Amino acid sequence: MQFVNPLFLFGLFAIAIPVVVHLFNFRRYKKVYFSNVAFLKGFRKRTQKQSELLRYLVLATRILAIAALVFTFAQPYIPAEKTSSVQAKKMVSVFVDNSFSMESAGADGRLLDEALRKAREIAMAYSPDDLFQLLTNDFEGKHQRMVARDEYLLMLREIKPGAAHKTLKEILQRQNDLLKDKQYKGASAYIISDFQKSTLLGQLPDSISGFPVNLVPVDEVSVSNIYVDSCWFENPVLRLNQTAVLKVRITNISENNLEKIPVKLTIDGTQRAITSVDIRANTSQTAELSFRTTTAGSQKAVVEVGDYPVIFDDNYYMAIKVTESIPVLVINQTDADPYLQTVFALDSVVQPTQLPLKQTNFNALGDYTLVILNGVNDLSSGAAQQLNSFVGDGGTLLVFPPASGKADVLNQLLSQLGSPVYQGIDTTPARVTGINMQHDLFKGVFNESTLPGNTDYPLAVKHYKIAENTSVFSDHALKLVNGSAFLTKVSGGGGHVVLSAVPADDRWSNFQRHALFVPAILNAAFQSVQILPATYFINSPDIILTATSKPQGDQVLKMTREDGSGEFIPGMRSVNGQIVLNTAENIADAGFYNLKSGDKIIDYLAFNYSRKESDLRRMSLEELKKMAGEITGFTVLAEGKKEIGQLIAERNNGLKLWKWFLIAALVFMLAEVLLLRFFRRQEKAG
Repeated sequence: MQFVNPLFLFGLFAIAIPVVVHLFNFRRYKKVYFSNVAFLKGFRKRTQKQSELLRYLVLATRILAIAALVFTFAQPYIPAEKTSSVQAKKMVSVFVDNSFSMESAGADGRLLDEALRKAREIAMAYSPDDLFQLLTNDFEGKHQRMVARDEYLLMLREIKPGAAHKTLKEILQRQNDLLKDKQYKGASAYIISDFQKSTLLGQLPDSISGFPVNLVPVDEVSVSNIYVDSCWFENPVLRLNQTAVLKVRITNISENNLEKIPVKLTIDGTQRAITSVDIRANTSQTAELSFRTTTAGSQKAVVEVGDYPVIFDDNYYMAIKVTESIPVLVINQTDADPYLQTVFALDSVVQPTQLPLKQTNFNALGDYTLVILNGVNDLSSGAAQQLNSFVGDGGTLLVFPPASGKADVLNQLLSQLGSPVYQGIDTTPARVTGINMQHDLFKGVFNESTLPGNTDYPLAVKHYKIAENTSVFSDHALKLVNGSAFLTKVSGGGGHVVLSAVPADDRWSNFQRHALFVPAILNAAFQSVQILPATYFINSPDIILTATSKPQGDQVLKMTREDGSGEFIPGMRSVNGQIVLNTAENIADAGFYNLKSGDKIIDYLAFNYSRKESDLRRMSLEELKKMAGEITGFTVLAEGKKEIGQLIAERNNGLKLWKWFLIAALVFMLAEVLLLRFFRRQEKAG
């Protein structure tokens, strides 16, 4: 035990005062004789012995009271086990988790409010002359410096919940960037958080060095959240006047089974579908919302569930696009193909144009999403260059080889596109052996479980052998019994190339008259429409847009909120004919944003908060202590009977005992009063 003011210990000499008073009794006694007091002798002896005992007890209480008061003013304390070197100033870095998970309820209100309280108590446990760094998930530049305690407390008031979330490794790296300075030898760090497993604990450091790190968990009442996890369409190409099916995954993070949770779909402010789902505890359930597409173009869709108090993930925003028409160009060597014309007539959304090769304007290929080369065996270098650019800009090229057997010119184009080429003719008849149900051209067309085993597949009387290109991946939709590809798809530039092993000619095969021909050609048209992501997530680095979103003339692309506020110019670059925008940190709120060229809105973009933050499951105190024990320099500071400020003060300055000595002095004084009252009562009785 040590003393803050050891000179006060000289006050212990005051103990001599009650000792002198009790040992030297200056009272004079006068004898009074009675006629017969023999029967009182025994009583007098007993009373005298009791009086002496009481006087010694009173003496002891006075000595102890004086000693306790002296120790109180001397301020005794038990020093900490590990004492740091004495500095003029201490350096303290405090991280306050302000992610959305801190919006959930704690024992004393929001977890964020509790975290702010603890951050204030940490500062008050240090001297006003010490310096502090305040960090949040936002990693703002103003927080990367040391400030005085008063400024630190003012900065705490500005903390608001946000979409950003950082891992423990990133936080420690940020703190180390400032505290590694040699002038901050005695620095220490505090991390106040709910220690969410899916975000903050997603990446752990191996070890730390240079300063101790204190993990300060906030108390929680329960873990409960219902949120929209993800949404997707059964058919990604939404066509006008068709029934669209939107699938919605709802997740229940709680210990309770939930029933009849309403799920609502709103498009352009009008409710279009509603359903309800039952979700078991800590599981997900997929709901289906069906609606009819009555309007073409870009539309704003919102899926909503009801939940409280964590509400940031209850809405899921999507910018959907309903296609009114799909322009298709069929380039024939000579005459129009009747089979292709019949297929395209089955769906009014597909708008075909059939032209002979000599009448084709290759400079206008950008007006189409799908180009079909039907039996073409002669291409100029300019036409090949335009087709190459068309595929590079995201278009789809479907090739039926020439029935003449001359594919040299066609192979030159395919080589430029990085596609497999045609390699001679196999005259041995071969039948298709099966359908790749997961291929884009047939996905969702058939039910594999009900497809008959004796299905009559297309027969090729003769076919081109398609040479595999080892540098690109070929996705075969149909294969022949000899293992050769019959219908395959490869990626080329920003678009795709689909190759058929046979021409659309009855002398080669019956494919053009087979039932598989219709879904293959129609899906090739539907898949040629560039499908952009319906939504993006906050802090996502890049946004990919179609080439049609290029700014007009000398205009630049700008983005604003849905109401037109918060305008900014995103970074922009072109990749494979598409525009890639970098929003950096300009988008912080979920919702819809306008993409503008000049003053004209050319597209809508939807942004959502990351769903990683929605999983509120946290590390328990026991798990946190176990983790801290495995990483050098980590300590868990959890409040129990003592608040966080008291724990820090005791650790930094040792255990202060002056309060206990003050209480002891008061107890001894009270004991003296009681003893004196008892003593006087005994004297009166005597």
